[in-house]
Amino acid sequence: MTIYNALIIPKICNAVLKSYQSSWPRDLITLYLCSPLDFHVQTMNWDCGYRNMQSMLSSYLNHDSLVRDILFSSGITVIPTLKDIQKIIESAWAGGYDQIGGMQLEFKLLDTNKWIGATEVVAMLRSCKVRACVADFDFTSGQCDLNSMVKIIWEYFEKRDVFNQKIKETQGEKEFFFIAPLYFQHQGHSRLILGAEKWANGDIKLLILDPQMRRAVQFHHRVGDEANILRQGVGTHGLNSKSKYQIAYLSEKSLYGVGEELTKIIVDELRHPMLILI
Repeated sequence: MTIYNALIIPKICNAVLKSYQSSWPRDLITLYLCSPLDFHVQTMNWDCGYRNMQSMLSSYLNHDSLVRDILFSSGITVIPTLKDIQKIIESAWAGGYDQIGGMQLEFKLLDTNKWIGATEVVAMLRSCKVRACVADFDFTSGQCDLNSMVKIIWEYFEKRDVFNQKIKETQGEKEFFFIAPLYFQHQGHSRLILGAEKWANGDIKLLILDPQMRRAVQFHHRVGDEANILRQGVGTHGLNSKSKYQIAYLSEKSLYGVGEELTKIIVDELRHPMLILI
């Protein structure tokens, strides 16, 4: 197992924004984008979750926000290596977080090639006192479909952008409120959702960052075309070919009002009666 960092493309969101500024699509009405992050590229067939975690943490640590302060107080002041992430997750399990997930991985990650997913990400963040949540989308259950999931993702970015605008209007803040990317998990792989678009015909399309090396190569060879590289709609094979997804995200407010122990149990926040929706 390598302990070295992957190829890193800094401030990928800035390149995405620049691509919109140089060529705004004619029928695109609204764009929401997460706060800037560095793109940590996958180097092995099992480290996508770790690289996405590093990319997410770069967003948290590069923005002056409560999340960064909480991470600092937990000892995370720089992007952790893969081994560091493994140690933190094992420590979270030892502290009682996500015992079901820990048992599935035999409470052992360090010096292994075991994959991590959305629940491990949430366990790690919660153990650092960051208010992280998970949402399950199972299209085979009949309770939701791809369109409803895409709409919920749109609402995530829309709600936080509206909050941004209120802060700007009432407090005159020049800096925008922090908007975290979404950790997007399906069987065997994970990606990040950086933003969402709404088009004139009502379609919603997501900006999805795949950590695989081929995506980094595309960014290198297609400078100025970053938005097209990321864009996926419900008709895109990369989005509609899966029947189950998990999303890890940061809550706007506290999860529970009844003590810390319940936060150690990771459940689907969208359908849990005690919790606030995404």
